[in-house]
Amino acid sequence: MAKSLHNYTVAEAQNAALGQAGSIFIDDTAQHTGPYVAITAIEDSEVDVSDCTNIANTMEDAADFTIPKGVTIFGRFEVMSLASGKVIAYLG
Repeated sequence: MAKSLHNYTVAEAQNAALGQAGSIFIDDTAQHTGPYVAITAIEDSEVDVSDCTNIANTMEDAADFTIPKGVTIFGRFEVMSLASGKVIAYLG
């Protein structure tokens, strides 16, 4: 289980915020548990918001959306699920 950022040294927290805890390649529609700190689209990728409560809770109109190829979104994502596409999800 990941520890809270409050329990890290400054250097460890900065590394975690940059995804240096590792990454996974997602190219399916399954739910993937993080936490993730950034998501980079390898191709245009549609996020399934119904499976991603952290994303849905921050959006006024929670609807599936597309991350264009080459774009990175940042945040704290406990669960990541795609409707289509391929992404790299960075652990933090």
